[in-house]
Formats: sequence, C-alpha cells, structure tokens
Amino acid sequence: MNQITVRRREGMAEIVLNRPEKMNALSSDMAMELKRQLEELREREDVSFVVLTGAGSKAFCTGGDLTEFHGDLTALEAYEKLNRIKDVVYDLLTFPAPVLALLNGQARGGGCELATACDFRYGLETASFGFVQGNLGLVPGFGGGELLYERVHPSMAAHWLMSARMYTAEEAFRIGWLQKIWTQEDIEAEVFSSFMNKTPRQMRILKGQYLKHMDAGNLLDRMEAEVLQCSRLWESAEHKRAVKKFLQTRKR
Repeated sequence: MNQITVRRREGMAEIVLNRPEKMNALSSDMAMELKRQLEELREREDVSFVVLTGAGSKAFCTGGDLTEFHGDLTALEAYEKLNRIKDVVYDLLTFPAPVLALLNGQARGGGCELATACDFRYGLETASFGFVQGNLGLVPGFGGGELLYERVHPSMAAHWLMSARMYTAEEAFRIGWLQKIWTQEDIEAEVFSSFMNKTPRQMRILKGQYLKHMDAGNLLDRMEAEVLQCSRLWESAEHKRAVKKFLQTRKR
C-alpha cells in the first residue's frame, strides 16, 4: 500500500497521508515520498492549490512513528532523522501554490507541525490538536514550533507550546490556528469552493506575495536551530522516561 497517495481534479491536488492503521504517523520513508510528490507537483503549472489530509477517520497525523523515533536514539541520530523531515515541512511552507490542511481527525506533535506548515487549516469539529512534545521532554522537532509563531500571536504560540495541551477545534479556531471548522456532513466541494474557481497563475502570484512577507529564508535558520535543540534533548532522562511511560500506556 502506498503511504502517500495523490488525487487530482479541477486544479486541486489532494495529498493523502495513507497509514490509517498507524494513525498516519510519519516514518522517514513516508516523509521522503511526501517530499517527492511535492517536487513533482511543484513543476505542474495546472495546480491551483494543494490539499493535505489523512486517510481514515481518526487522525490527520500523530507525529513521528515511535517505532522509528524512539527514546534510544542518540542526539546525532535524532538530528539526522528530524532534520530530513524538517526539509519536507519547509517544502510544504514554500510550495509555490497555496497548501490547505484538511484536518480529518486529531493532529498531535509532529502532525501539528506538518499542519502548521500549510498556509491554511480546516479542522473537523470533533477533532483535537496539540503541540504535545513538551509532555515527552522535548520541543518541536520538525521546525514547527517556529512556524507556529508565524501563524498565531506569539503569546498564544508560547502558551500552547509550554502547556503542551490538546485543543478542541473551537479553541484552535479562537486563537487563529484554524481558519475554518467543518463537519462530516459538509460536502468536500463546498469546503473548497472559494478556492476552486481561481486560476493557477492567480494563486501562485498570491502565494508569492505571502512568502515575501514571511521572510522564509530567516525562518529556515530558526527551524534548523529548533531541530538541533530538540535533538539535544533526545538523550535526556526525562525524554526516555516519558517515551517508556507512553508506550506502556498504549500497550494497556
């Protein structure tokens, strides 16, 4: 089964994270396939916008797959794995057409980082979202903490990162992280209707303006620094204990 699938229609490219049995947790292979698909779509001049979503009904993405991103990695091993996914997150951020995250279920940890790299986020009304890395003795590892400061007010970003809480859709909408809350009864075409009638050329001009105001080059430096900080925490006793406790809880 392909871990990343792409469907195209009417100027829209829909990328699906396709590991529903793992709640669409990211492996390195999956991230590299996502990067390859983004590179292919980047060259297509008939793509007006991209939708990133998850397979199944439980999760958009729950972060890094713990069978790979486990607590026994050295700081160097963690850095190498995290930095590769940071590059994919940056590719999403700088994609030349708008990217919309359709959050079909919960997003946790690195899943929230992936969603934050998208230009806009539409969240299912029953879903929850959280930068929960702090509960594992870490900080965001894909550069998404720095991105969060670009998406919401700095005090809101800091509070979410420090509290490491899961937010309801209403809370995420209130702070401006979500642009829209949708329900299972909504028709997909209506969710994206305001994007569907725009030309690829229009959308790329508007996305280019947006990126100019973001200073993406400086942001990349900040993202890389965050990845390094996370990797240095990987060998900490707090992180190892938290991962062990999480895995034991999941087994029960």
